[in-house]
Amino acid sequence: MQKLDFSLAPTHWAICFQDECPLKNTCLRYAIGHMAPAKLTHHSTVLPAARRGDQCALFATKEPVRMARGMKGLLTGVRTGDAQEMREQLFDIFGSRRQFYRYRNGEYEITPRQQVLVAQLFRQYGYEHQVAYDHESEQYYFPDE
Repeated sequence: MQKLDFSLAPTHWAICFQDECPLKNTCLRYAIGHMAPAKLTHHSTVLPAARRGDQCALFATKEPVRMARGMKGLLTGVRTGDAQEMREQLFDIFGSRRQFYRYRNGEYEITPRQQVLVAQLFRQYGYEHQVAYDHESEQYYFPDE
């Protein structure tokens, strides 16, 4: 796994400098903010209004998460009667038929939230096995705002 570094963050991903925040020790935005190069003169930042007490609307954990890519064998072993209904629901999870196939073919990373939704779908249809993806890795996750 790559070492955490400012260059890993997407270009316009908001970073944080709120030293008084109780979440700063576990927050990826705070960690990345303090890795900013000295020559950086401006950047998108998290404003104090994002935080309410011990909660922050833009909090992102600095713990690596399991990211997945590709799922060509996703419906292998699924009963024929379930496959079409499940495929339709997968289109919803991934945004559209076209987007689903892009995720399926490994063009995009499958986020932790999407992985949870896929696992829930399989459980809903009575499949208890862990969903297998083509490639999985531990990495830092920079969620969209």
